[in-house]
Amino acid sequence: MRNYWRYVAYVWRYKVRVITSVGASLLTEALNFASFAAFAAVIDILLSLRLTGAPGKMAGTGLFRKGIGRQFLRYLEAHSQPDSVLMRTILLLGLALLGLVVLRGIFEFLSVYLLHSAGQLGWTDLAKTLFERITRLSMRFFSKQSLGHTMSTFGADINELRHGGQVIFTHVIRDPFKLLGGVAVAVAISIRLSLITFVAIPFAALIIKYVGDRTRHYTRKRLARRADAMKILAESNQGATIIKAYDAEQYQIRRFNVASDRMLRYGLRQTMIKAIAAPVTDVITWLCRIAVVFYGVHLVLSGDLAFALLMTFVWCVTQVYQPIEKLRDVYTDIQQCRAAADRVFVFMDMVPEVREKPGAIVLARHHRDMEFDHVGFAYEPPKEVLHDFGLTVRAGEVIAIVGENGSGKTTLVSLLLRFYDPTSGAIRIDGTDLRDVTLSSLRRQIGYVPQHVVLFNDTVRHNIAFGDTAYSDEEIESAARMALAHDFIMQMPEGYDTAIGESGGKVSGGQRQRLALARALLRNPRILILDEATSAMDVEAEHRLQKELASFARGRTVFLIAHRFSALRFADRIVVMADGRIEHVGTHDELLAASPTYRRLHLKQHLVAEPEHAI
Repeated sequence: MRNYWRYVAYVWRYKVRVITSVGASLLTEALNFASFAAFAAVIDILLSLRLTGAPGKMAGTGLFRKGIGRQFLRYLEAHSQPDSVLMRTILLLGLALLGLVVLRGIFEFLSVYLLHSAGQLGWTDLAKTLFERITRLSMRFFSKQSLGHTMSTFGADINELRHGGQVIFTHVIRDPFKLLGGVAVAVAISIRLSLITFVAIPFAALIIKYVGDRTRHYTRKRLARRADAMKILAESNQGATIIKAYDAEQYQIRRFNVASDRMLRYGLRQTMIKAIAAPVTDVITWLCRIAVVFYGVHLVLSGDLAFALLMTFVWCVTQVYQPIEKLRDVYTDIQQCRAAADRVFVFMDMVPEVREKPGAIVLARHHRDMEFDHVGFAYEPPKEVLHDFGLTVRAGEVIAIVGENGSGKTTLVSLLLRFYDPTSGAIRIDGTDLRDVTLSSLRRQIGYVPQHVVLFNDTVRHNIAFGDTAYSDEEIESAARMALAHDFIMQMPEGYDTAIGESGGKVSGGQRQRLALARALLRNPRILILDEATSAMDVEAEHRLQKELASFARGRTVFLIAHRFSALRFADRIVVMADGRIEHVGTHDELLAASPTYRRLHLKQHLVAEPEHAI
């Protein structure tokens, strides 16, 4: 139950609402008892008046032959004419009952509204905290965790918790009070009838325990299968182009159907076990009710129990059994929530692999050099993808990095951005180890255009200024002009305020790259990382952009990863990587003479560029 109580703690943040709601619930139940007691008094008095025609003789059930009942009837007898006693009695008691009912309605409203609002506020706080925790996790998490599983946690799992947070305060506190109140009144009326009533309780408890345990098991399985279905849904959305191109719609449909059927299987088992519990419990409680009624009538006929007392006892039996039936469902709900809480708090308990040290310093503005000191890195140790990488880069230098796919180029810049930490060696900027500085001060000095451009379902303006709302319209437009994006933006229906759709689906690949480049340039970074930043552009656009970038790059440290050799024109040095190591470092001419990998890459691109070799 630990994880479930951790969620309840989020609801308990709003304890004033919860406590007030619980208090209102208890008052509601107290007024419920008072209302029925008043109703029983009405029946008793009316029977007295009906049977004798004179209230003072106190015939009838005898429920109020002492105390307030006797005083009330004496008052009526002293101040009323005999023929008007019945009407006055009905009027006064009717008004009292109406007042109790209205007051009960007010407290019931406060109970429901305050509790449900506290539950929603607690659920929202949990969702915000969960999003923050996930957002701050390291890149290794995002490379391993599927989008569908994450979305399932935010959807079904948290909704299960929201329901459970309300349940525990609504019923676990209120219903036991109702049960104890019913037991107390029942015992006061008749111990013999109470013993018959209590026979059902241990049997009901055993059923509740069994159903709850099985429900938790099936809920855990159902939520896991639901996450699998959501994973396929997310993959189908992200890979719609490939699915259609390869005529694989039916294949994906089959995959989703299989996952959905598995989810359904556990859902039906969960439903079945809950459906069995309800009638079994009802049979036991109704057998006890029937026994109470038959034995109670026997006591009334034998003169050992007043009729109104039997009516009150039967009502008390309902007050005892209703909470038991509700607690059966509540226990089941709590077990469902326990399964969901275990899944949610797995994410909550994750610790970022890359995090700031206590007392991390702010990285000063980069101005001197950058050193890769015997850097090694493995995504899955011990298999390294970078081996003993050593390189010193002067501030303001443009470094191009080339190599075959899988040679470690993108991994290198991921370490520079501190998406990961080296497994050996260190990276230093102006002599300061990246592990000693705050992440914000490091990343705010870097402009990054990734190989796979990421845009958001927002306006062009907000995509360029992503992460910072302080930029002016003029600054955004200037960055767009430098990235050669301004002209096509102005041709859009609403210019910079045009929404570009999910993942930038309303713009072409080359346009997406220019928007991503504008985003990087807007930050005016000291370090610029371009990972295949012009791969989707035509040759003419690439040449025009290179001129703009050559001007922008003056005085900045630039890392340029590219397969097109034409993109390496303004590089000061070219680093050739092979199998996670530096093979050679030099200029274009030097590498053609010294680097087999560089010559092979250059020849391959030269052959592709020749018309006679085109397919």
